[in-house]
Amino acid sequence: MSVRLISQAAAAVLLAVMAQPGALAEDACIPGGKVTTMPETASEYAAMCLPHVGVPPTVDCGAGVRIPIHVDGVEVFESVGPRECDTPDFKGNCNVGSRIARVQGKAADGSPLDDVVWAYLCRSAGKELFKRGIASVQMIGHNKTTGATCFFESPDGVGDLRQAEYLHFDDQGLLAGKLPGPDSEDFDDAFIPPPPGVQCVQCHQNNAFLHDPWIDGAKLPSDPSEPVLPGWVDPEAPYWVVGGTHWDMRTPHIEGNACLDCHRAPTRTARLLEAGKVHVNEFMPPRRPGSLKEEYAALLACHDDGPENTPGCDWLIPPGGGCPGGVVEGSDQGGEGGRIPTGRLPGDSN
Repeated sequence: MSVRLISQAAAAVLLAVMAQPGALAEDACIPGGKVTTMPETASEYAAMCLPHVGVPPTVDCGAGVRIPIHVDGVEVFESVGPRECDTPDFKGNCNVGSRIARVQGKAADGSPLDDVVWAYLCRSAGKELFKRGIASVQMIGHNKTTGATCFFESPDGVGDLRQAEYLHFDDQGLLAGKLPGPDSEDFDDAFIPPPPGVQCVQCHQNNAFLHDPWIDGAKLPSDPSEPVLPGWVDPEAPYWVVGGTHWDMRTPHIEGNACLDCHRAPTRTARLLEAGKVHVNEFMPPRRPGSLKEEYAALLACHDDGPENTPGCDWLIPPGGGCPGGVVEGSDQGGEGGRIPTGRLPGDSN
């Protein structure tokens, strides 16, 4: 992988813009050409996203593909306890009932957008918690040519459980129900943009779609070898977030590290998975799990300690929205001690 080198001065300008919504320097390259921050409502966010990823789809959970739960290789149809299934979700849960769908992007006039894909996830927390209104639906739109990405969240993240009013469990024990689309006056009841203080890239760090064995268990009906969740793998793929030009998009980079031959280093994502006891070395790299343990450990060490304390490691900013991205030369920018949040949970020792 060859990477562009960004000067420290240019990087400082870009990182300053990322850190301070509304800040703008004359020589800064801003993804999409304009500093943006998240609006208050989903409908306002949909209008902001329209030029980049088209119209959000109308979510129909019943049309999604089941995310299967297996115990000792056998699919089960009732939820089991945390970490008691073969492939728990990132929190370690084994709840039956989740569904996922992939939808091609479309413009306001209904014409297809070949470079845009949407994915939505109807996430089950189990039937017992659903009785208390606990379930969630999120959707992501991504333009693979420009890197533009939009995240629509479930209001349960801010304590609002209204989304569950549109959902039910069908006779297969799976989440079903159609949510208001962007042309409905109730769209703002069903979805919210990322709320203040939340950066979706804290989990979706190296690209729009976060993969693990749980979610990749759902396969396209038209091609059972391919997960429903899009999986474009490219270490130089563009990626930026509409409304999140100030978000921290950095990933650790070690030249020659074999993990980076296929993708950027999602170390915050990895810390999140490890905290849920979903161990990355057990499924990555795909054809030889665990064969890159040392390379993976080196990236995590850089993530935790910061490049200024890790010889040979730098921050990498992805290209996107007309901006080149690349390695940040000599950068000690960032949070306390130059580090970025690890994503570790209290008491996690991994």
